[in-house]
Amino acid sequence: MNNTHKAVQYVVITHHDEIFNTEEPWDNMHAYESREIRYRIVSTETGEILDDAQGYGYKSAQKAYAAYAYKHRDKKKDKEKQAQKKQIENWMKEHRAFTDTLDYYAFEIAKGAMAPEDKVNAKLVEELLAKFELSPDFTANELLTVWKKN
Repeated sequence: MNNTHKAVQYVVITHHDEIFNTEEPWDNMHAYESREIRYRIVSTETGEILDDAQGYGYKSAQKAYAAYAYKHRDKKKDKEKQAQKKQIENWMKEHRAFTDTLDYYAFEIAKGAMAPEDKVNAKLVEELLAKFELSPDFTANELLTVWKKN
């Protein structure tokens, strides 16, 4: 947790008007209020509200922290990940025979034609890279992650 902000709980009170039904009086309801605990992110230095889900609040402190972290993440890293993903996709297009072989192994494993302990994982990708005598400038796990999403 960052010391510059914290999640603070507060109570949201919602007023519900009376429902009066003349045709079916048994459905009548008295006016009532409901209370719900919500969380917002507050600056520990100034007390200023930094994030409150556009006034609705978050249902848990965990969700408040997660949303605040997402909104204030380093967007340069997102661009770097996108660039690396694009690089891996281009590499996969250039090495179609490797990708087709990986697809074949994944299909055979999925239908149960291979040994029960065989799985599509980074170890399999490393073995296939060695078999094809390829050494890309990214890890087998990164390649596997991009391959799974395509």
